[in-house]
Amino acid sequence: MPQPPKIVVIGSLNVDHTLRVPHIPTPGETLTATAAFTCFGGKGANQALAAARAGGDVTLIGCVGEDDAGTRYIEHLRSEGIHTGAIMKAGPSTGCAFITVDDSGENSIVVSPGANHALMPIHVDEHAALIRSAAALLLQLECPLPTVLHAIHIATAAGVPVILNPSPLTSEFIRARVEVDTLILNAQEAAALVSMTHAEIDAEPQRARAAAHCRQMIITRGSDPTLVITVSGILKIAPPQVIPVDTVGAGDAFAGAFTIASASGMALEEAIHFANAAGALATQGIGAQPSIPGRDAIFSLIPVRS
Repeated sequence: MPQPPKIVVIGSLNVDHTLRVPHIPTPGETLTATAAFTCFGGKGANQALAAARAGGDVTLIGCVGEDDAGTRYIEHLRSEGIHTGAIMKAGPSTGCAFITVDDSGENSIVVSPGANHALMPIHVDEHAALIRSAAALLLQLECPLPTVLHAIHIATAAGVPVILNPSPLTSEFIRARVEVDTLILNAQEAAALVSMTHAEIDAEPQRARAAAHCRQMIITRGSDPTLVITVSGILKIAPPQVIPVDTVGAGDAFAGAFTIASASGMALEEAIHFANAAGALATQGIGAQPSIPGRDAIFSLIPVRS
């Protein structure tokens, strides 16, 4: 990759507090954790880091609190080569997430947004030139929806490809009927977004894509083949088979890696193989950001085809 593509990511920055448990607790149940640790997370920063480690020139637009966690987070991102000049300090506290991960690698997450909800459209306007000059804009939904919509408008007007991971999916977003180039979402989110069952999406993929208002729809399905629905047809691309340790951040690793692959000019099928490998590798470690793989590791896991 001779020249790293310039990617702008707009999204959340959280401090993750993770507990390892035998199983996800049921309502009213108290469990004893087998391990506990804290690391940096948040879907926006996770995807920015994934894009940077996959070979991109990445700028992150977001908010942290006026606290030690916010200062340390910015320093951490700088150490990863991410441009942090568009990260604003707002409010007393940086966002945080409380995560339980069970012995099979599945997780449940509760997020306290903190400063992430201070990211307003006017802040995006201050960095509109960055968006207009980017090779791609990558977003999620852990920041206020009006801010996300405003950023999409700026990018679309400038002809910049928009890649949106609509997570966490909300009824507000569904009602907004947002049009973007690429949607990346998991099977449950896809079904909820287009009001179709998994079987219906498989049977009528173009109806699903049209209902999602996107040029291409990428549905990750865990260990099952990733489903890619474009205007011209569909692809089903199997991910590498691994035994997951912790699935937190795997979707973010996929989104960041796909954005870089696509912006670098990879063919769609190759970009999905690249993203699938990144997502699989991200399940092999503990914590969202520590487990995000680098470019060489991703390429080493892509299947060699004759």
